[in-house]
Amino acid sequence: MTPYLLRFAFGAGIAGAAGLIGLKFGSRFGGIFLAFPAILPASLTLIAEHSGTRPASVDSEGAVLGGVALTAFAAVAAYSLPRQPPLLALALATASWLVVAGALYLVARPLLRKLGMTPPKSG
Repeated sequence: MTPYLLRFAFGAGIAGAAGLIGLKFGSRFGGIFLAFPAILPASLTLIAEHSGTRPASVDSEGAVLGGVALTAFAAVAAYSLPRQPPLLALALATASWLVVAGALYLVARPLLRKLGMTPPKSG
């Protein structure tokens, strides 16, 4: 399978799986899976192909940390949207994403570097 076909299959497969989950369990549950970044596998294969697996690994770590922060956003939004005006609820959810993403970057990134899982700072 060519890399281009593989990238296309990843994206289509993820979107198709989310659609099937939505049909089986309802659109609310399926929508959660549509949040999976379908472009991530394609991006990681491109990065690995052009720059090597180490840079792709670093990007995948960032995607995981960002996904955790998005979970915080979703939780705050799900709780506050029924209880607050929409703009306030989204502002609170966005603030929670910023706090969690920032904290994960400040805590997890140095830890991963210490364990040898990310390249050292350049410069």
